[in-house]
Parts: sequence; C-alpha cells; structure tokens
Amino acid sequence: MRRLFTLFCLYCFSLSSYAALDKLSYLTEDAYPINYLDQQGQAQGFAVELLKLMWQQMGHPEQAIKVMPWERAYYLLEQKPNTVLFATVLTAKRKQYFKWVCPIDTVSVVLLGKADSTPNIQSLEQLNELKVGVLRADVGEQLLLNNEVDDGSLMLTDSYHHLIKLLVANRVDFIAGTEQTIRHAAKQNSYSLSNYEVKWVLNQEQLCYAFNQAVDDTVIEQFKQALKQVKETDAYQELLANYQQQKLKP
Repeated sequence: MRRLFTLFCLYCFSLSSYAALDKLSYLTEDAYPINYLDQQGQAQGFAVELLKLMWQQMGHPEQAIKVMPWERAYYLLEQKPNTVLFATVLTAKRKQYFKWVCPIDTVSVVLLGKADSTPNIQSLEQLNELKVGVLRADVGEQLLLNNEVDDGSLMLTDSYHHLIKLLVANRVDFIAGTEQTIRHAAKQNSYSLSNYEVKWVLNQEQLCYAFNQAVDDTVIEQFKQALKQVKETDAYQELLANYQQQKLKP
C-alpha cells in the first residue's frame, strides 16, 4: 500500500511539473551566434538548439520561442511570472532578481573603438568625458552604470545595427557588447569594422537561461538536471563543435 501511495505521489508530481512547464514563455534576442533569427523568421543558434536538447531530455515537446528586442524581452522577464529569457549574462547585480540555469557559455563584454584614433582607456572614469553607445537594458549598459560611469556619457539604442551605425558615424567613441555579435551584425548590415578593436574588457561572465522569480524551484531543478545530462551526450558535443566554428567566423 505504501509503495502504491508513493507511486501515486510521484505521478501527481509529474503531472504538476509538466503543467508548470507548459506555462513557460521563452524569449530571446537576435545576437548571433548564441541565438538569432534566421531568414525564415525562426529562432536559431547554440542556446536555442541546446534548449531543444534539454526539452528532449525532459520528455517535453518543443515550445515556441519569440525573438524580440532585448529591452522588451528583459522587461517581460522582470514582470511576467512564467517567462524565460536567454542567453542572459549572469552578473552580480542581476543574480538576485531571477532564477538561473547555467552555464550555456561564457562571454566577454567589451568596449570596441577605432584602432588608430580612439583614446586608450586607463580607467573607466575616462568614459565620463567620452560617449559610449549601448543597447538599452543590456549587460553593457548595466556594467557601465554599476562601475559609476555617468549615464550622460551613454547613448542608448535598441539594436546592434543602430549601435554600429553610431560607431562608424563617429557619434560615439566606443560601443559596448560582445565582439562576435557586434562584428557579425556589422557584416550583415554591410559595415566594415576592420579598423576597430577591443579597447577594454568590461567583464567575463556566464551566459544562462534566466527565469522569472515566480517559477517554481522544482521546475528550475528539472532544467538544471537536463542541462547537466545533455552535456554528457554526443549530440551536445556535436552541437558545441558547430558553435565553436561559428564563433571563429568574422
């Protein structure tokens, strides 16, 4: 009788867990090669394919993934109880506001500037006399503000395309972001950044799946275990190898 009761409890827990999984909404941004929108308007990238392997590991069907501007996605993550946003950089300041499943990868957040004329940076205090282009609500903006860079020195925009446009038009001295994503966006929009280089590394952080605080801890644990188990498979090693090749492309 006790064994039957235990099995019944496990069955009920499983139903409850799957119901909670079905309520989740998945958001991402267009930031090649980790996650991006392909020519057919579908979400692609390493983090997307990794998530699909995790769903498969959990026995859960694939779900819809919405690709939208980062500022909007980040706002929804903060406000909507069943929201998941990826790939999200885990910083000390952000850690307390969300629940995290990590790591997808590690990433360097940099300042990119003109190689032959932009001032070399000795300290971030110098930026208070300069202009830096940043994406709204992005980790680049948050890291700069956290390091007491004056918000008046920041020029905000909503896409990598506009960010690069500010740089090549000499409206800003630097732009903040991940170098791979910036250079890919430049190539996609026919801009040459051959004369631009990394002038400062703001930080190196983990990329994660970020969940709204209201998501149940049992669901978070399911994702953590799925990520751990997927990383032990051949499918993950193949996915990782393809991703590493993409990261090497200009």
